[in-house]
Amino acid sequence: MVMKMKKIKLADVAKEAGVSTATVSRVLNNNGYVSNEVRSLVWRAVQSTGYERGQEPDCSDRQKLVGVILKKLPVNMFFETLNYALQDEFEKAGMQSITLFCDHVNNITVKERAEKLLGFHVCGIIISGFEEDTLTREVRMFLLSCGVPVVFVERLADSQGFNQVCVDNTLGGYLAARHLIESGHKKIVYIGRGKLDYHTGSYRLEGFMKAVREAKEPPEYLVKICSSPNVEEGYHALKEAEQELPGFTGVQAWYDGYVVGAMRYFYERGIKVPEDVEIVGHDDTYSALLVPPVSSVHLPFEEMACAAVNVIVHWQDETVEHFVRSIYLEPKLVLRGLDEV
Repeated sequence: MVMKMKKIKLADVAKEAGVSTATVSRVLNNNGYVSNEVRSLVWRAVQSTGYERGQEPDCSDRQKLVGVILKKLPVNMFFETLNYALQDEFEKAGMQSITLFCDHVNNITVKERAEKLLGFHVCGIIISGFEEDTLTREVRMFLLSCGVPVVFVERLADSQGFNQVCVDNTLGGYLAARHLIESGHKKIVYIGRGKLDYHTGSYRLEGFMKAVREAKEPPEYLVKICSSPNVEEGYHALKEAEQELPGFTGVQAWYDGYVVGAMRYFYERGIKVPEDVEIVGHDDTYSALLVPPVSSVHLPFEEMACAAVNVIVHWQDETVEHFVRSIYLEPKLVLRGLDEV
């Protein structure tokens, strides 16, 4: 009678040692900080379970796999557009990715998803859509000691000490508002975003206010803060604005989704865009697809993705000294639908 031996997995070693699979991977590959006490626990578990090192993926496989953590937000194409751009860059670099979408990207989910990705021996982790203002000490230390480069793209929280790719949101808000003011609009409605997108929301609003303060003849303005990113928020914001700032002719939106709601409101009211009211969006994900197409602050998604992937690629070169990098990119205002006015 032949006894069939059970194949010992990395998870079996982790269970025996009472640690995560990510910690076991760091010990076996010697690619991240682990205390001596935990390291001893892992090696004892390896011996007691009979785990064989040959079962791990080889180095070349690990160098080609990147983990991505993104926010799942169907009404906002920001993260989908970024993901498409990332996939293009991975293909150019000869890499593949494991992309995990989360309803909420916060301290709890980032740690959970990062541990899962490290179990697949990824060579880097890209995170975008972080909702909270700060990283907890536990999550910060976990990411700093995970043994692979971590890149935050936009929604940065307080991710100092990590690689960062960010867009100048203040400049984007400023460019849109300055255009509306220079186009002669005397009454402007700004549709903004609240707490969960505090950083991008506050910076874009800061840019709007900067343009208002600099104007030789500052316009009357109304700021409407929305509680969610649903397109209906743009509709309701303008419905209220007609009562609070009657006669407005300019609208600036925190993101293109609010423009969709605004366009529906104007359509129902028989108000023509851009003849009667001009709208400027942000992100440039929906604006070009609307009828008529409207102006928007275009984000450099391709450059953002390229910068993030290049950080990961750079860290694969063991012959150079590695430094944490902060990469700042600028948006640009794309004007549409104004030639016939």
